[in-house]
Amino acid sequence: MKRLSRRAWTLILVVLCTLPNFILPLGAADQALAPARIRDAATRGYAAIQVAQKASRTSQTCTGTCHLQIYGAFAYRSMLDGGLRLDDAVARADAVRAFRRTVTSLSAAVEGNSLGEIAMNEAFSLVASHAIGVPRSVVTAAVARAVALKQHPAGDWPALGERPPSNHSPFTFTALGLRSLQVYGHPRQKEDLDRRVGRARDWLQSHVAADTEGRSYQLLGLAWAGVPSDAIAPLAKALAATQRDDGGWNSLDGRESDVYSTAQALVSLNQAGNVPVTDPVWRRGLEFLLRSQAADGTWHVKTRLPPWVSPPFFESGYPYGRDQFISVAAANWSVQALALALEPVAAPPRLPLSDIQPAVIEPWVETAMFGSLDELRTLLDGGLDANAATKAEGFTPLMLVVPDVAKVQLLLDRGADVNARSRGRFSALLIAAQYREATAVIRTLLARGARLAPAAGEGRAAAGASATFLAAQTGNAEILPELRKAGDALDAPAIMFGASPVPPLLVAAAFNHLEVARTLLELGAKADPADAGHDSPLVSAVLANHLEFARLVIEWGADVNRADEKGMTPLMYAAVADFGDSKMIDLLLASGAGTTVRDKSGLSAADYAHRYGHSRLIPKLTH
Repeated sequence: MKRLSRRAWTLILVVLCTLPNFILPLGAADQALAPARIRDAATRGYAAIQVAQKASRTSQTCTGTCHLQIYGAFAYRSMLDGGLRLDDAVARADAVRAFRRTVTSLSAAVEGNSLGEIAMNEAFSLVASHAIGVPRSVVTAAVARAVALKQHPAGDWPALGERPPSNHSPFTFTALGLRSLQVYGHPRQKEDLDRRVGRARDWLQSHVAADTEGRSYQLLGLAWAGVPSDAIAPLAKALAATQRDDGGWNSLDGRESDVYSTAQALVSLNQAGNVPVTDPVWRRGLEFLLRSQAADGTWHVKTRLPPWVSPPFFESGYPYGRDQFISVAAANWSVQALALALEPVAAPPRLPLSDIQPAVIEPWVETAMFGSLDELRTLLDGGLDANAATKAEGFTPLMLVVPDVAKVQLLLDRGADVNARSRGRFSALLIAAQYREATAVIRTLLARGARLAPAAGEGRAAAGASATFLAAQTGNAEILPELRKAGDALDAPAIMFGASPVPPLLVAAAFNHLEVARTLLELGAKADPADAGHDSPLVSAVLANHLEFARLVIEWGADVNRADEKGMTPLMYAAVADFGDSKMIDLLLASGAGTTVRDKSGLSAADYAHRYGHSRLIPKLTH
């Protein structure tokens, strides 16, 4: 055997000494993403979520996305699919509280939460209910029907959009809307529901998302809508390309990576974009989540919102003070992502939710809502009273068939009381006013003597909503002149979310219904409320970054320097939330907004931009 030279031995020694430098990082990476560590991170993360859910369940009435239970349903499902440990008793209590009213109350389906956000409340609740296994019923079908009837003609769904990132993107609203129709829509409405899902799909395909929330839900929505994977692939590639050097994603270009956006991107890339969990992009994102988790199992995400824009703050048991709501939403996305990295369980258990069913519902209800005109006529010919009423809610057939004008005419011809009211004091007219597609029904009811105002001693509908208010909320501009001619007030307020009363023009601003606003203004509605204690339509448009709406009300005389009871002006509100651009600031400044005005606490718009770290806005407000 030939003896190696000294130079050869030296080279071998160099290689042996340096080899660990190449081997150790690979080994460390494998250890960092070991299944045992992922299981531990997910288990501790979900345990912290359940602590917060329990506190919320015992102290709050809201179960929406800004609080804890609806997001938690998806994390719960992921825990089961990944074979992970959880507190079943807490999970069941949360599920019962979060979803019982939405999936068991016909009142919620027919009368609302009529003043809420159909996509971020009812639709999201349905998608979450499906995730945890709530069975189908007449009520879940009725809720899906209500969601379907509030879809915009273009295919998207309305929402307030005031709480970025988790409640701002129309891609989120549209994806959740279409999915809710798929999972709980009534089989008798399949043809109509398929058309609506198709419109939503077309909307998602024809619009460009500007942030991680939008890009993620665009992927999920298109996958739910059945778009082929090769058509989704370019969008998945575009989302993956926005990953940052640290492995995370940010909520807006120019901001730091955060756990909410990172986990959301990972889930959508895997579930909708067909990116495997072994992909380097996906593994780097998972490493970011694991690095970002605190010792107590929680994750911290800084809110982009000041206290008065988000719902009232309360301590949920999750740390981080006013950052806890977005942080716990991020935790739920993170648990989902972590569970995806594990081998799924073949037959995961499910919560026993068979008892989350509506109380006894009269058999004619399903026929009235989902049957054909001939089937309804057969019921009436067989003895059904046109003025029958459900025992629990007091709903008559006339209320339940809205917005089907043929059924409405049949019932009126058979003697239905056009002014009958439910126990929630809703008439068929007020129910019809909630739907953009009910114009013909509203005209028919008015022609047959429907009253806009309740009779003496009857009491107003829940939250005091008028037909004009409900039509403004749903975007039905066409019917507003006829309601006005019939005597309905233009500025009569209603209570939204149990808070202060707001007039129809302001609710149009919140939901960005431009044609409604233009029609109300042309009919004589005031661009600014007389009471400084009330928000103005301009401030509502500013808080949701509805630029064209703000431009419209300014053109109609809205005061860009109007100060509310806190002394805050629209410009100050524009400075407190970061939507990724300065267009609203530019509009307000061009319209005469003053930069030197200070509120009652002594702060200017520039001070607010400094306080909340919105560096891109500061130069606009200080020159």
